[in-house]
Amino acid sequence: MSAPRPLTDWHTHIYELCHCGPVWTDRGAELVGRPAFGEADVAEHRRVMRADGVDRFLVLGLQIDRMGMDVPNDYVGAYLDANRDRAIGVGSVDPTRPGAADELRRAVGRWGLSGVKLSPPYQGFHPHSDDAYEVYRAAADLGIFLMFHQASVFAPDGVLEYAYPSLLDRVAREFRDTNLLLAHLGKPWMNETVELMMKNPNVFADISTLPIKPWQMYNGLRLAVEGHVTDRLVFGSDFPSFRPRQAADDFLAIADLQMPLPISREVVEDIVYNRPFDLILNS
Repeated sequence: MSAPRPLTDWHTHIYELCHCGPVWTDRGAELVGRPAFGEADVAEHRRVMRADGVDRFLVLGLQIDRMGMDVPNDYVGAYLDANRDRAIGVGSVDPTRPGAADELRRAVGRWGLSGVKLSPPYQGFHPHSDDAYEVYRAAADLGIFLMFHQASVFAPDGVLEYAYPSLLDRVAREFRDTNLLLAHLGKPWMNETVELMMKNPNVFADISTLPIKPWQMYNGLRLAVEGHVTDRLVFGSDFPSFRPRQAADDFLAIADLQMPLPISREVVEDIVYNRPFDLILNS
């Protein structure tokens, strides 16, 4: 039996539990039985990436003032420094925090981060707000991509009306030279996400967390096939919520579903195995 093919994982977190804050920790335990959705310090991240055959990975932080979550950009950057040959780093700022754009400039200048993670529904800002635009302009000036959690949220205080993927159409239009990467294919609004991608060639999406919901994943991927945007879908595990190898296997299994409109194995394998980071860094 041949060895599993190496993976490129576009969505992995690192943090110490002290970075997470009470909402993330307590709600995580309530939902999945593990505080903060699992251990994700640098030692555990290194162990799992090696064990699961992850050849390349995107490592990211997250800052959410209203939830008390603060994964320092220096924590992400130091880990990136130790993995320059196989990783890209995505920092985070909370646009509602004064000086967010300045912190982004500092972190990118210090660590060479490739992107910034934002979450309107968790951080509680409208994607068209002045504070958000200050961060977008800084990212555009720095030449980095914008990564959005523009999807459902688990926190009771999450703001779902800020989560709709179509709200990012204005951002994609006004920052044509800046790539946008949407986490989780915008679930449950996958149709909106695909329409956004069809209209805007600078919009990409990862499929993290969806493989555990095969019906939702099937429908989202079917929409992407019909919209001819699967070449801008990338694989991500959302570690530590899910192990990379299991997430990849679950996603590949979409091709085995007996459906009137099947998803070909060629499509799912292409997403899992043929998405180098240059796709978003140099496009």
